[in-house]
Amino acid sequence: MELTISVPKEVESVLAQKAAAEGKDIKSFVEGMITTQATRPTLDEILAPVRVDFAASGMTEGELDELVESERQAMWEENNGKRS
Repeated sequence: MELTISVPKEVESVLAQKAAAEGKDIKSFVEGMITTQATRPTLDEILAPVRVDFAASGMTEGELDELVESERQAMWEENNGKRS
């Protein structure tokens, strides 16, 4: 597919700098950006297995909140020393 787009001069300048930093011309750089963005999974797609596992666990949202808070506190104490 061939596509023609217009971008402001400021954006063209940024694209040129970023392309040069990667040793590419602007066309190749932008094609890479578009391909990466188009094929990147959405957050919903990434989280789908986690949501399925959570639902299957039978854990409530409140229980998950307590677990996360407990683990966060344990990590803080491990990193900072337990305080009385």
